[in-house]
Amino acid sequence: METTDTAGAISLREILRAHARWIEMQSRGQSSDGRCILDGATLNGMNLTDADLRGAILRGATFLDAELTAAKLGQAVIDAADFQRALLGAADFSEARITESNFDGSWMAGGILADAEVRHSSFAKANLREARLQGAKFESCKFTAATLIASSFHHARIQLCDFADANLSDAQFVRARMEQARFYAAQGPDANFSNSQLKNCDFSRADLARARFPQADLTASQMDRTRLQEADFRGTQLSGVALCRADLSAARFQGAELMATDLRGADLTRARELTAKQLMQARTDESTILPNGSRGPFLRHSGAERPQNS
Repeated sequence: METTDTAGAISLREILRAHARWIEMQSRGQSSDGRCILDGATLNGMNLTDADLRGAILRGATFLDAELTAAKLGQAVIDAADFQRALLGAADFSEARITESNFDGSWMAGGILADAEVRHSSFAKANLREARLQGAKFESCKFTAATLIASSFHHARIQLCDFADANLSDAQFVRARMEQARFYAAQGPDANFSNSQLKNCDFSRADLARARFPQADLTASQMDRTRLQEADFRGTQLSGVALCRADLSAARFQGAELMATDLRGADLTRARELTAKQLMQARTDESTILPNGSRGPFLRHSGAERPQNS
């Protein structure tokens, strides 16, 4: 391996060897020198496949186009690092603390960020297909146009993050807690948001066909012009949610709370399990298409809550 531009005569191989000894001593509960600290190091294009950097400190280091497949970075402290276009497939960042770092365009398929704390970092256009992000905390992060197909965000906490134009197909957000997250025009058919909190989130113009929201809380969220065909809203808190001009055809609403839900211009054709009480609590108008195919607004005793052919 080449020397880094910050390590003087110390080769990266020697740094990693010393770090391995530090990890061993830590596992025994003993203190030791040799912890890997890469402060301002330039490792662009470096091959670090399978490198063990658990607990390392990476400050201002650059890994542009570096090969870090299956690298171990659990509990690492990563600050202002640049991983743009790096190969991070199956890399493990479990319990890492990541701030102000850039992963734009990186390959992180199958990567692990379980229980990591990530703030003010960017994953724009990164590939996180089947990544495991359970229990992670994300604050003010960008996932714009990222690939998150079949990724797992179970129990994650997400605040002020941007998923605009991201591909969330089959992504799992079960019991996640989100606030003021932006999913504008995201592609998320078959995504699972069961039992999650999605307060003040923006799903406008997103494709969430067949998405699952049972027992979720979407209070005050925006779903303007969102595609939600066959979505599952059973037991969902939809109070104050803007579903204007959304496609809700064949969606399920058993036990959903629709107090002041804005359904003006929404398409509820063949929507299932809606009651007259629910529709009376929601806002409908002449541009709303009701479950039986008729135009709104919904009128009590009209029977329009029953889907066509029922």
